[in-house]
Amino acid sequence: MHSTHHTTTATHRSPWLSLAAAALLAACVQSPQAAVPQPVAALPSGAISVVQERGCGANGQPAVLRSAQDGLKAQGMALKARCDLQTGAWVVQVIVVDGMRASKVVRGPLADGGEVDMGTPSGVLSSATQNLSPDVHHNRQWLRALMAHHQFDNLPGAWWHYAQRGMPVQASDTDLAAR
Repeated sequence: MHSTHHTTTATHRSPWLSLAAAALLAACVQSPQAAVPQPVAALPSGAISVVQERGCGANGQPAVLRSAQDGLKAQGMALKARCDLQTGAWVVQVIVVDGMRASKVVRGPLADGGEVDMGTPSGVLSSATQNLSPDVHHNRQWLRALMAHHQFDNLPGAWWHYAQRGMPVQASDTDLAAR
């Protein structure tokens, strides 16, 4: 006598199992980089963003900024500059285009399309420089040297604020209380 043992196969599957499988499949299809926000102000290789306005030395200053940009391009970075109409000076920031090349010059996190770490965003005043990392101090000193080489002086109290040498500087540039 043979006893026939039949295993019952589930002909009725739980809807939760299908839902879980679909969720896992969707998670596998989505790339991990999609979770990282893309930089908003990334500049293409070799690009310079200069917003020219009255009061920022309209007589050739963009050519001087382009000269600075040429040096940065070889180092894997790009210059972003805009005129501050209140002071007649330039607000600058440096964007990483190629983190591998930039790492030979500047320090800190160097994600392609991101800003070089200067401790605070461009345009933000902060007097607590003693709390900044050695990488930030290095990057700020490097930017001062780069801009000085291209005839720009760093205005007091703001790593991101530069005036072209020989251009008149308004009183509010040197008086932080006036800001």
